[in-house]
Amino acid sequence: SSCTTQIVKSSIQEIKDYQAKKLVSVTKEGLKFEESEEEKKAWEELCADFEPLSKLMKEILGDKVEKVVMSERISESPCVLVTGEYGWTANMERIMRAQALRD
Repeated sequence: SSCTTQIVKSSIQEIKDYQAKKLVSVTKEGLKFEESEEEKKAWEELCADFEPLSKLMKEILGDKVEKVVMSERISESPCVLVTGEYGWTANMERIMRAQALRD
């Protein structure tokens, strides 16, 4: 049922590791992939190249976003919105808002 699904989703958020493997939500910031030193250096250079654009986008979006940063998580989309590392997932925020409106 929908209620069971919501309980499972909220419980999963609290599980930090499983069988000695760290679990990371792909919807939150801080997602890192293994990379060589050469790849890391190339990424840092690319981020530096796009820093002016990132700053401009933050200025335009203002308080609608916390920050604008480059991301390696997408390869074909122009952008992705993610939740802060310690914030609620978008789905959990939706559930909490619905709960608040119901009360």
